[in-house]
Amino acid sequence: MRKIFQIKIRNFKAFQQEQTFDLKGKNILAYGNNGSGKSSLFWALYTLTQSSIKKDEEVQKYFKNFTESNKSTHQSLRNVFTDKDEHSFIELTTIDEHGKKDVYTISHDTTNTNKDGDTIIQELNQASDFINYKLLHNFYAATHKQEVNLWPVFERDIFPFLMDDANHVMLEKIKAKTSDVARYKSGQPVRGRKADAAEQELATLNSEIESLLSQIQTNANNFIKKHFFDNKDVIRLSLQFNKKFNFEKVKNELWQPGKEAERHSNLHVKLIVEIFQEDHGGWRQIHRVQSFLNEAQLTRIAIGIRISALRTRVQTTDFKILVLDDMLISLDMSNRMPIVKMILNQDNDPDLHFFDEFQKIILTHDRGFYELLRRHTSPHQWEYYKFHAREDKNSPPTIQRDRTPLEKAKAFLADGEYDACGNELRKETEATLDKYLKGLNSAAENGKFESLTSKLNHAFKQITETSRRDFDKLFVKKTLPVDLIKKLKTNFTENDSLTANEKSRLTGLKNELFAYLIKQYELKDNKAKLIEDTQDILKRIMNPASHSSLVPLYESELKDAIKSVKALKKHLCKI
Repeated sequence: MRKIFQIKIRNFKAFQQEQTFDLKGKNILAYGNNGSGKSSLFWALYTLTQSSIKKDEEVQKYFKNFTESNKSTHQSLRNVFTDKDEHSFIELTTIDEHGKKDVYTISHDTTNTNKDGDTIIQELNQASDFINYKLLHNFYAATHKQEVNLWPVFERDIFPFLMDDANHVMLEKIKAKTSDVARYKSGQPVRGRKADAAEQELATLNSEIESLLSQIQTNANNFIKKHFFDNKDVIRLSLQFNKKFNFEKVKNELWQPGKEAERHSNLHVKLIVEIFQEDHGGWRQIHRVQSFLNEAQLTRIAIGIRISALRTRVQTTDFKILVLDDMLISLDMSNRMPIVKMILNQDNDPDLHFFDEFQKIILTHDRGFYELLRRHTSPHQWEYYKFHAREDKNSPPTIQRDRTPLEKAKAFLADGEYDACGNELRKETEATLDKYLKGLNSAAENGKFESLTSKLNHAFKQITETSRRDFDKLFVKKTLPVDLIKKLKTNFTENDSLTANEKSRLTGLKNELFAYLIKQYELKDNKAKLIEDTQDILKRIMNPASHSSLVPLYESELKDAIKSVKALKKHLCKI
């Protein structure tokens, strides 16, 4: 499996000089205010992956020095404050399962992402997805009197990433077949049988597009019903390709520069949404969905279509990234969390395992959302960054790796900042217990306060209940008859009235029972000691560090406290 090992960006969009992100194969969670460079990271990765299907000159234009009088420089994405002699580039280092690294770079002088002999970035481009709030908004960007037309969305955000059965990029195939019609030497379009044949080819293409839309529609409805509405009938959608390609439209050369508005007017994928109302006879169609559905419902529909399109792709690589930039900005926390739980597959749903294959990069400007996600992700799998830009001056953003409370506690201890060390240990313990007790469901209880002492007691009780459930699952719910189970108290291996199968089942049950008892005795000692140690640390270290106190904090005690908090975290995460 291949992953991104490192990203380097120099003098591109918001980034000045050189910024390095050391992923080491992990995911990224980043927080930053507006203008701090989050979206620049999004577009840097998008630009690099897209470069794999472009010619060198189409890539180099993004790194030219802007000159107002020269239109060929007007698509430049070089940082506007960069000196014209400064180098500008995007560099991606990948690493495979054997530790082999490969470096891919795009700049004004170098592009090695689009070479025939190395298709790594081309495969990454086909398998990955980039979603931000603007892209989701495009799903229902229409006036109140208009129908939602999803053709522009499919053309821009979905067809470029879909492959047909012959492994051709769907958008390129569509363009090739609809760029123009055959013409006579005079330049006039052909007529008669040649025009009829062309019309038939376009009909075949239209049918292929309809089939693809139907597949996405089916997947989207199944996905929305299962993951957003607990398998209940609430919302369903359909995608109707009701303005299609034909000879008359294609002869107008719809893909020529300046023809975008005409093309989007002549091609139409209609979004139809129905809601289920049992009291009114079942499914009812909603006209002008952008006017009558709320933001959460519209976002679920948009995400359902995007995710279903993603799953419809032909997956030929295990190297793929999912980049989300403030994707859920318009939703409140209660509506965000089910989507986040789904993307992180917190419940280990087999139907969502395809999300586990993606290296994820989640970017947000919402500090509370960032802190919540951080508490419920593991630093073993994630790197955390904070972006910051000052709004009162045109200085480059500052970007730094955001350490965990446990890492901060160690640093404060090394600096002799004992009170601060105790505070960070308290934060780490709170986060560990929240993750164990509630997971991401804790977002629904933002207004409820629970003391750390109460959480420790709650955790101990939950561990005990889990042990009892394990016992029920292993033994109580076995299908063995009670009379047979009673034979465990006897020397059943010498009982001639029992069959070989019955003796085998009893032997297996006996071994499971002893293994379970040994494990419970070990766990009892461990968990009791861990909870007891943490309660002791709370009284001795965490509380004095959080409140005014005359109790001194000694270095050796803090070192032991750090070990105990690490052990508690390891134990609860394992459970």
